[in-house]
Amino acid sequence: MGVDPSYKPLYEHVRDLQNKVHDAIDDQHHPLAQQVRQEMQHLVDDIEVHKNPRDLEDRIKRLAEAMHEARSHEHSFMDSHHADYYQHVFEHLREEVRHFSNY
Repeated sequence: MGVDPSYKPLYEHVRDLQNKVHDAIDDQHHPLAQQVRQEMQHLVDDIEVHKNPRDLEDRIKRLAEAMHEARSHEHSFMDSHHADYYQHVFEHLREEVRHFSNY
């Protein structure tokens, strides 16, 4: 079973983003870093099974919130500049999902 064609661009973008976020994490053992890695994997899995875009948006929102928390704390799992960048990326991704025809 492959990824639904309408979800394919999002799937490829999120897989790439998953790798980039993983590389940007400074402290892999930080609890929030572990949560982010889990959420990213769940997002990939949800896209693979063609979950409702509202469910995808909710998961992306949690990732954006985690990035906000990371940039708000001096000693976090990720550099604040990276966290700020990825927070914006996730917010943009939420907007993309809202434009899905089945939203």
